[in-house]
Amino acid sequence: MRIALDVSPLARNRAGIGTYVAHLLTALVRIAPDHDYRFYTPQPLPEQDRSVFGGHPSVRIVQCPEFLMGLRARWDGVDLFHGLNFKLRGWGRLGGIVTIYDLSVDRLGMPSRKLFGQQRSFLRTKRTALRASRVVTISEHSAADLVELYGLPRERIAIVSPAVSPEFSPVADAGAIAAVKARYGIHREAFVLSGGGAEPRKNIAMLVEAFGRAPRLRAAMNLVVVGGMDRGADAIREAGGRAGLESAVIFPGHVPLNDLRALYAGCALFAFPSLYEGFGMPPLEAMACGAPVVCSNASSLPEAVGDAALLVDPRDPEAWARAMTRMADDAALREDFRRRGALRAKAFSWEQSARDLLKVYQDLLKGTAA
Repeated sequence: MRIALDVSPLARNRAGIGTYVAHLLTALVRIAPDHDYRFYTPQPLPEQDRSVFGGHPSVRIVQCPEFLMGLRARWDGVDLFHGLNFKLRGWGRLGGIVTIYDLSVDRLGMPSRKLFGQQRSFLRTKRTALRASRVVTISEHSAADLVELYGLPRERIAIVSPAVSPEFSPVADAGAIAAVKARYGIHREAFVLSGGGAEPRKNIAMLVEAFGRAPRLRAAMNLVVVGGMDRGADAIREAGGRAGLESAVIFPGHVPLNDLRALYAGCALFAFPSLYEGFGMPPLEAMACGAPVVCSNASSLPEAVGDAALLVDPRDPEAWARAMTRMADDAALREDFRRRGALRAKAFSWEQSARDLLKVYQDLLKGTAA
């Protein structure tokens, strides 16, 4: 098959969707090199992707404006067109596929900086989902949302879950962990780690409140929250001020991968109180690095972490205070969840993700042949 893929996320910020696309396509090309892949991108790909894909005999990188991808697909005579980030800008002989990671904006009704708010985006994404031959998403929970909110038949939805990137692994060097702690001003011996920065759905203001309600934690530990501190930061800082935690809570911003690994490996526990996730990679990354995890019981997160985390209602700060204290105080419990977490992180693989995606392509081919 000749398969066109809109790889626009690779040319932008590699966090989140870009990382998913990079690992998925690397595995796909490796396990199915007999297909002809056309990577359509509006901007030049970063060097790291050009080195992986540029010399591969099955891959052709095509720089093309987004609004011309449909014409280019017809010119190239593609069999399938796959939009990897909510949009379907082309079509192939066998149809079009779109990946929709989650419906968080639809579910949470978050404020928008767009001129006309989010309603226009909702309608556009729904139309795209209903038009596509198949919709790929990353969890059963997101699939259920597509059925409920968009009226999409379940048989037209395929699950292609992400996996933990191989870079996430335990850090045994205590000196390296100590150096990272010093770099970010983590002055107490133990710390609770979280992620997501100030993004409202990550629910960090609640976590700060919960940390303040846990006397033994607030007296002996730091709370460290990695990620950008842009929209929503005021509410988080206000929660810290009300709890008198200004010196205990640390916001390092975005941190490099090696530093993040050291923080995962060195924390007393990783806390992830998100209100909504399409899948939720940070808890699994933390598990792969050896951290015991306390996690929200909302949206897809129970599906992702299985029995390898303590699950807590993300709207109950008192329950979070109790759960974090329990994990921090009980060494045997932490070791049990470290063991479970290591196994859970290995339950997902990029090779299996690629095989699941390849089946979507092959099913469309078989359907046309029938």
